[in-house]
Amino acid sequence: MELPYSYSSATVPLSSCARGWVDRISNIFRKEIAVDIDHLPPVSVFEVPKTLSLKKPEAYTPQLIAMGPYHHLRPELYQMERYKLAAIKEISTPEQISNFQHIVINRLKEIDPSIRACYNKFMDYDQDTLAWIIAIDSCFFLHILHSYLVQDETTDRRLLDNTIVTRDIMMLENQLPFVLLKEIRKSLQVSPNSNDQGEEDDIELISMLFQLCEAQSPVKFSIDKTNKCRYRRPLHLLDMMYHMVVNVPGPAVSGCLVNGPIQVVPTYTEFRNSSTSSSSSFSTDNEDPDVAHNNVETLLDLVETIGPKHTQRFLSPVKFVSSIPWSTISGLYRKGNLGTGEQNSEHDEIEIPSVSHLWRYAKVQCKPFIGSIQEIKFVEEEAALYLPVMNLNASSEVIMRNLVAYEAAMCKSTLKFARYVNLMNGIIDTAEDVKLLKQNGVIKAALTDGEIADQFNGMQRCYAGSDHKSNIEVAVEKVNKFYGKKLLVRTVRGLKKNLYASWKCLALVSTGALLVVLGLQTFCDFYQCSKLWNFHQGSS
Repeated sequence: MELPYSYSSATVPLSSCARGWVDRISNIFRKEIAVDIDHLPPVSVFEVPKTLSLKKPEAYTPQLIAMGPYHHLRPELYQMERYKLAAIKEISTPEQISNFQHIVINRLKEIDPSIRACYNKFMDYDQDTLAWIIAIDSCFFLHILHSYLVQDETTDRRLLDNTIVTRDIMMLENQLPFVLLKEIRKSLQVSPNSNDQGEEDDIELISMLFQLCEAQSPVKFSIDKTNKCRYRRPLHLLDMMYHMVVNVPGPAVSGCLVNGPIQVVPTYTEFRNSSTSSSSSFSTDNEDPDVAHNNVETLLDLVETIGPKHTQRFLSPVKFVSSIPWSTISGLYRKGNLGTGEQNSEHDEIEIPSVSHLWRYAKVQCKPFIGSIQEIKFVEEEAALYLPVMNLNASSEVIMRNLVAYEAAMCKSTLKFARYVNLMNGIIDTAEDVKLLKQNGVIKAALTDGEIADQFNGMQRCYAGSDHKSNIEVAVEKVNKFYGKKLLVRTVRGLKKNLYASWKCLALVSTGALLVVLGLQTFCDFYQCSKLWNFHQGSS
């Protein structure tokens, strides 16, 4: 097929770089024109947008192991190449290794368009380079999966027990498509059932992926044993974990996702620094009482410093009023703790009281269950919020962040996992909240209460807008409604409107009176009112 004139017969001389580009594009164009587009796999491995990765790049960028074309050629990750090559020896016979170029690389070069179709990022690699990258990384990943499936005394547990390795293999940009793993296993014939045809060829690979998901998932899920086919043939490891946690049927055997243009959701999850306190996201009447209190104290200190002598005597009663812990008293009045049901801006936490406030002021208990997040509910008769059991470790935050990113990249209409992250972020404010969840069996972890609280407080509210209310939003509304009916909460809300407003008026009046007194003091010091007063007394 002839290329357009501008490509094949340009009159302007081309540089060697430009000529190389034309030759490469010409080859790709001729080969892909014969490819049946309808049979290409769906796009499933996405590049995380900079707007998200800049918040916490180590949560989306591999630190030790690169798998796939996005990060394989990063020099700082070359140290793992030796382990990857050793993994090929583990899953291959000497004959297969000697014929690796023929039985694996050449086969991958034949399906080059299918490989590129799995990734949303353009890859400026030739066929040979891309084939070697996929082959080496896929063999290494298959070795890891096999180690999870067969754990005996001969299994090398060093990689399996490495937290950094676990984080890296669960990252969105590090995913290896299922169709490529299957193709390489078929080429190497590593499956004992390699001669079988049809769906049975995938059983062992799916079983290995499932065991890895089960071991690393932050949410403990349950599987419907009578309907295993719902979860067959995932797009990749992270896709399988997502469907297990959310309990949404995966793609059909032939792939049900439309291979169309990928639209990046503009409102990705934004995360604040872990050191930022969760309580800072709440405010009362758009003004933080701590900020107002600190402003008054700063003003008093300034006046005491630059004012005339004897100023401290007049400031003592005012500073006493200012020293009252208003932030502690008004802690119950914050909208986040009251559960008003109103929505903050997308940068704030979801509006729901924390676990400790739910128990302390409304006797609402969080109860565990094993299942998907679609089973979250609030039972008013029991005063119980049912939450799935969480198994948290040092990798959990990275996994949750990448699940949210994958859900948004796939343009899921309901963003169910993002809503779940919103809920957990909203009810966990302090280590006390985590302690209660541990006591109730909702959270199981070797991490400390403070570490878990920091983990959730480091994740800001995700945008999960939708015309349809999910079960999580329904549960939040019921919790807020139940919480708002309590006498103590209603009393506190009434006090909020009066006491807090009165406090601001008191601060204003005190400041005004202080300025008047200071003005009189300054006037008397300048005009020597004491001498005038003594003179009038003497004349009288």
